[in-house]
Order: sequence, then structure tokens, then C-alpha cells
Amino acid sequence: MDNPLVTVNILSFNRKDELRHTLNKVFEQDYKNIEVIVVNNASTDGTQEMVKTEFPEVKLIELDKNIGIAGWNKGFEAAKGKYVLVLDDDSYPENGAILKALKFFENDKKIGIVAFKVYNYTFDFYETKDWKGELFAFVGCGALIDKKKIYEVGYFNENIFLYLNELELTARFWNAGYKTVYCEECLAIHSQSMNSRGQGKNPFASKYRYKHFFRSMSYFLLTKFSFPQCCFVFTKWLLNRLIIAIRYFYFGTFLTEFFRVFFSFPIYLKNRKVLNRNTQKFYRYGNVFALVDRDYFPNFKRKSE
Repeated sequence: MDNPLVTVNILSFNRKDELRHTLNKVFEQDYKNIEVIVVNNASTDGTQEMVKTEFPEVKLIELDKNIGIAGWNKGFEAAKGKYVLVLDDDSYPENGAILKALKFFENDKKIGIVAFKVYNYTFDFYETKDWKGELFAFVGCGALIDKKKIYEVGYFNENIFLYLNELELTARFWNAGYKTVYCEECLAIHSQSMNSRGQGKNPFASKYRYKHFFRSMSYFLLTKFSFPQCCFVFTKWLLNRLIIAIRYFYFGTFLTEFFRVFFSFPIYLKNRKVLNRNTQKFYRYGNVFALVDRDYFPNFKRKSE
């Protein structure tokens, strides 16, 4: 197979040192036919100056405000590659990963996204543990996307600021007839940063993550699934959020987000684009949140602890 141009699309926000490490690793890996784009989500820590000074070959896109995961869309718009590798500013592919992922596209024209196996170096576990075959989501720390197909399907949803954006995008890929598949041999390292995102000591049990999971999954359920399944599963989701709120003393956040969702109903109704029947069935009519809600791992500790 000819080695097509691959655009490495990195989204960054206030993680200058982590981004430096990621860029060094990207340029060290063995697949060389790449262009690298960094979308700077209005960082205030000198990220843009670091990229301009230390990595002049990188195309830097500077945003005036932090627009969350929608910042990746600016990278897609500027991408020249046939395929686009999405990375966080604290993740990078291991040698061989890109070429192995490209072979998936060569062998099956219906594949739209190849999800990498993601190893969380900071907490010493695989974020994609037990994943295999055809997937309903991927991890934004490492996935190769067919640029032509995402142009057709649409970019990341700008109504989702953070978390579960991959779930919503993958559902639209399936709805358009394109697969998302898992590559066990395509390894991405997630040197998970403890900076920003309100994570604190344990990023898997934070009020910030709880809040955005609440918003993102609510949007997904209320805009993608038909009634009455939508109402039934959304009720289960609210119960899930309430149980966790009681357990972790997030009751104030629960009430805030509940009323936020309630008053956003006109927006949800306006944005409703229900998935076809087969895709809804594949996504268990929305009853997948137990599989994607990785908020709470209270016993996880960093390697240094």
C-alpha cells in the first residue's frame, strides 16, 4: 500500500509541557508521511509560543476562546491528509500503529474509524480493556479517521463541550453505513495529565467529569433515539446520575445539571436527528451509558503514589 499523507490533529488546552512531549513522540514515530496540526484552545500558559519556537514545522491554529472538543473540527478543516489521526495533547501513537491502522482501511472500504488500544501510563491500565471488533465509540487519545467520510458524516458535535463526543460521532458514522473497528495492535500511550479540566487528584472521580458526562449523555439520548425508548432510557440515566450524586455528595451538581437539561429541552428538540432503526438497535436504544461511564474508580492511584 502506498503511504498516504496522514494529518495528526492534536487538540491542546493549557498543557504546554505535555504537548511538547507529545510532539516529540509524534515526530519520533516511524510513519513519516505526516503533517501535524495543533489546535490551541485559547491556552494561557504559553503553549502557542512554545509550538512556534520549538516546532516551526507544526501548523498552529489559535482559537480566541476554549470551545472544547469542537476545536478538533478546526484541525479537520485544515487537514490535507487522506486520513486524520486525532490525539489529545497528552497522548501519542507507538511505532507501527499508524501503518497498522491504515491497513484496516485498505482491507474494508466501509471502515470510517480505526480505534487504537489506549494504555493509560499515568494510572497503569488499558482504557480500552475488553474492547474488540466493531465498536460503538472510541477514545480520543488515539483514533485514525477517514477524512472523506467525516466530511460526509459531519465533524464532532459542537453542542457537546467535553466527554462522550466520540460516542455521538461514532453513532453518526454507523448511521451513514460506516464502521468503527478496534485495532488491538495499534497502541496509543495516554500520559494522562493532571492539569486543567478540574480533575484534581483522581480524574475518574471528579465533579467536573460528572457534570460534563451528565450533559453529554443527556444530549445524546434526547437527540438520537425515538420515543418511547428515549424516555425510558433517559429516566434510567437520571437515576444513575442521582445514585452517584448521593454516593459522592454531588447532589447540588445533580440539581444544577438536571434543571439545565430541563430548560435545554427546546434546544434538544430542535437538534433531534433520530438514528435509523438498525443503528438504534446497535446502540441498545441508548442503554449504553453503563459501558461508557468510567467516572468512578476511587481506588485508582498514580504510579508515583
